[in-house]
Amino acid sequence: MNKEELVNTLNEITQNANQEELDVLTLLLSGLKKKQHNEKKSYIGSLLHAEGEYKDDLFSITIPNTPIIQNALNIVHGGITATLLDSAMGGLVHHILPPDKAAVTTEIKINYVAPGVGKELTCKANLIHKGNKTIVTEGKVYRDDGTLIAHSTASFFIINRG
Repeated sequence: MNKEELVNTLNEITQNANQEELDVLTLLLSGLKKKQHNEKKSYIGSLLHAEGEYKDDLFSITIPNTPIIQNALNIVHGGITATLLDSAMGGLVHHILPPDKAAVTTEIKINYVAPGVGKELTCKANLIHKGNKTIVTEGKVYRDDGTLIAHSTASFFIINRG
């Protein structure tokens, strides 16, 4: 799609959109703008409006619960919860590795225990084991009322940065 076609499509969408669709479009465009201005490193982090923090050997990420991430039941899609867990646990791993190393997820296990509802979700990740070749982490996702919605463990394989 060229720029002219994109502008025409955007105009058509905005002219026919209800308020929820305009809100979703605003979220998508503001996320893309954050990535374009290098405020975020990844498109997924930008589109989810993720805010991360590394403190006291823990890494946490908070995202707003918006229609973009909800399934047809108006609860957070399980795949988004999985992405939040993988991102937080991976973020923790990258904070504890030296600059010449990186890591990739080799396994993730998730137990979903409550629906993802409320205004925002926060995932807190901590280290279980750090070896020379692998790292094992734990992540927990909470609703804004403090309810645990998912628990996860994940393994990461340590690689050299290329």
